[in-house]
Amino acid sequence: MVLRLEDFEGIGKEHNPSDYLTNPENIGKAIVECLENNDPEGVMEVIAIYLEAVNKTKLSQSNDLHRQTVYSALKHRNPTVKTLAKLMYSYAH
Repeated sequence: MVLRLEDFEGIGKEHNPSDYLTNPENIGKAIVECLENNDPEGVMEVIAIYLEAVNKTKLSQSNDLHRQTVYSALKHRNPTVKTLAKLMYSYAH
């Protein structure tokens, strides 16, 4: 019996991790899972990965948040919910 990669769904096809990392549904699920597991650091890590994927500089130029605010929120890992909401809103719109 000969097995070929083409015989398996999803194997052998190009995969772009950015597609997964910039999908709001995937990110939302990851954030909810972190919250359910009482993992606030995980929430910040997911958001940081998401923002890195969508380019922090582009994000800061497209809204009323300064680039330093974006970096500070991620570096200190303890931003307010208001800051997080602005970050996520700015990407969505």
